[in-house]
Amino acid sequence: MKASKNALQVVPPVDSEVPVELTRIVPKGSIRIVFWGLRIYIVVMIVLVIIGFSRGIH
Repeated sequence: MKASKNALQVVPPVDSEVPVELTRIVPKGSIRIVFWGLRIYIVVMIVLVIIGFSRGIH
């Protein structure tokens, strides 16, 4: 039993790939508040880590 050429080709040729344009969204409302909360949380955690490393283990 012979397989056809098309059955063996699993990956499409590179030339057939079309780039997709990326767009940026602008968060609104509660999503914006959550993002700002995450930023504040990250800053607070970084400050706590810096304080922890500066005091060291005593």
